[in-house]
Amino acid sequence: MRGWLSVVVPILLISCTRAEKLDLARLKLPPGFHIVVYAEAPSARMMAFSPGGVLLAAAMNDGSVLAFPDPQHTGHPARTVTVLEGLNEPNSIAFNKGKLYVAETNQVRSFDWDESGLRATNGHIVVKLPGSGGHSTRTVLFANGKMYVSVGSSCNVCVEPDKRRSTVLEFNEDGSGERIFAAGLRNSVGLALNPHTGTIWATENGRDWLGDNLPPDEINDLGTNGGNFGWPYCYGNRMTDTSQIKPGDARCQQTIPPKVEIQAHSAPLGIAFYNGNMFPVEYRGNIFVALHGSWNRSVPTGYKVIRIQVNDKGEPQGSPEDFITGWIQPGDTHKGRWMGRPVGIVIGPDGAMYVSDDSNGMIYRITWGR
Repeated sequence: MRGWLSVVVPILLISCTRAEKLDLARLKLPPGFHIVVYAEAPSARMMAFSPGGVLLAAAMNDGSVLAFPDPQHTGHPARTVTVLEGLNEPNSIAFNKGKLYVAETNQVRSFDWDESGLRATNGHIVVKLPGSGGHSTRTVLFANGKMYVSVGSSCNVCVEPDKRRSTVLEFNEDGSGERIFAAGLRNSVGLALNPHTGTIWATENGRDWLGDNLPPDEINDLGTNGGNFGWPYCYGNRMTDTSQIKPGDARCQQTIPPKVEIQAHSAPLGIAFYNGNMFPVEYRGNIFVALHGSWNRSVPTGYKVIRIQVNDKGEPQGSPEDFITGWIQPGDTHKGRWMGRPVGIVIGPDGAMYVSDDSNGMIYRITWGR
């Protein structure tokens, strides 16, 4: 049971190799905002705060879950704790009713959580998931008394033989009662509960090989009962993918269009609604999305965190705007010259924002104060 042991290891905020890559001065934020490296976290993906306020992150490539306790609230963790090891591509974690849940590529497991010792024990498989081929990340979210898990497609564009792929699945909290909640979602890596509407919102990565500007990446409101969001036959605002069906096919008119369209190939991953009190009032309730960055585009795009303002009903207004930029500079290419690739976003109990970067192996902490 090696994978279920907790190990304490010392933390180095920035190794020499990463320090050479990382230049925080390149990262640009709106006036009044500040960014620092919170912790070194190789291959860190999605994050969550424990019931006691400790930040945890899934380290997908390392097959582990890490904890970063900061008991004195200094803004930097006192140490790094390896909570779990030997996992199968863990992409996301969540806490629910005192237990830690880990979404691996082929399953979701729950663990008993010991806050004082930062230990996760007694692993139990809650649900089994499709686990081979194509998009391998799985994201778990608890909301409205249910458990939701996103399962990406097995291909770029195809009709899936396993209907659980390219969906967000819904379960009872104990893993029973499986049903397809939302279909037609090629790869929804990020899930978040909109506190205004009480509905689940999801990022979606569109298909490749339609050129630099098609199809748009998306942010979708899955509503109260899900529905069909179009893939593989449609994309964007009910546009027909003519590689799959004929123009004007009525199936597209029956799908749900996105709430927000994003530049193609930006690769939106983590999504969070700002629910803290640290940021100025005009930022509260806003949507923040991590754009991991393009590979299938002649001119790179993404590699930043964007902000989407919302009205008092929780609906997006205006176009997405840059919040953190600089992980890639004009003229940079896809040959490893980017400074980092943001993945997950979580808001801490203190109102600070935390952003993971799986390329540079860092977690950043963003605060506001003049």
